Amino acid sequence: MKKVFVTALFFFAGAGLCEQSEKNDDPIAEIEDYLNDITTFESDFVQIDKNGRSSAGRLFIKRPFLMKMVYKQPPTYVVIAKKNKITHYDRELKEKTETSMHSSPLSFFFGRKINLRANLKILSVHDDDDDMLTVKFCKKNEDEEGAVTLVFSKNPLALRKWIVYPDKNDESPSGTVEVSLINWKTQHSIPNDEFEKYF
Repeated sequence: MKKVFVTALFFFAGAGLCEQSEKNDDPIAEIEDYLNDITTFESDFVQIDKNGRSSAGRLFIKRPFLMKMVYKQPPTYVVIAKKNKITHYDRELKEKTETSMHSSPLSFFFGRKINLRANLKILSVHDDDDDMLTVKFCKKNEDEEGAVTLVFSKNPLALRKWIVYPDKNDESPSGTVEVSLINWKTQHSIPNDEFEKYF
């Protein structure tokens, strides 16, 4: 079951800081600009699964095609996305499995240019003028895959967490998986061979 949640969560992306020179009246365009500006990103994360269990790890991103999540607590998974493939490695069992990048609800992030309206169905946008900006979306014509909410703090814009919902019409905590991002750095050098390492 753990692999299902790892796959569902893995594809998203970064959470750096982006200075804003003026307020953008289009929050979707503002989010797109922010995400497209990210070249590299590294962060600790805390994941809460559908049963309320907590696990922690380290996230690495090098846009547009590379991402890695290293789980530091059991089960000790490493998940690496490269090009069109996601590889799950169980360090305890020393087993690898592969899935298609398309299986991720956040696979849009791996394009060279992020265009949320073109690639996704926007379900809701909530813009609190003083504090938070959230956007909920699902893949177009694939309603059964559920939905994702991205939660940003503002001034400057920064991604704080994402939440994966198994049912796009149900926002109750039951069945959701939530990932919070902590202690990040961005726009720094990450060697490509980081995405070859499973240990």
